[in-house]
Amino acid sequence: MGHELGHFKHKDILKNIASSGLMLFIMFALFGNLPVGLFSEIGVQGGAHITIILFLLLSPLVSFVLMPLFGLLSRYNEYKADEYGSACESKEALVQALIKLADENKSFPLSHPLTIMLYFTHPPLSERLRKLGMDIPYYHA
Repeated sequence: MGHELGHFKHKDILKNIASSGLMLFIMFALFGNLPVGLFSEIGVQGGAHITIILFLLLSPLVSFVLMPLFGLLSRYNEYKADEYGSACESKEALVQALIKLADENKSFPLSHPLTIMLYFTHPPLSERLRKLGMDIPYYHA
């Protein structure tokens, strides 16, 4: 509970809304200002309907490029919420709660750094425990 209160205290939900808005702004700016020559190069006549189709087809690529930045922000927020949560009760209580949650969710505590960078919004358990100053061999990377 302390971890979630940390998200509230640090206004992480507002940060996530703002970062999502920024990502949408970047994507709309990018697709709204496509060069006219691009449409002739792909053999279609430019227009709003073609721009929407290109947005739907290519926005996953733009999202893939931007997601490591937003994942980094999210993981930072998770570490800060862990710090706050550990101060509410104790580091040991948070560690036990994180381990129990990982066990119940059958999550794997170790991941390759590239996988973490590209896909994770939450740090893996081993990293969270290390940041809390706990060195548990089974969960250590």
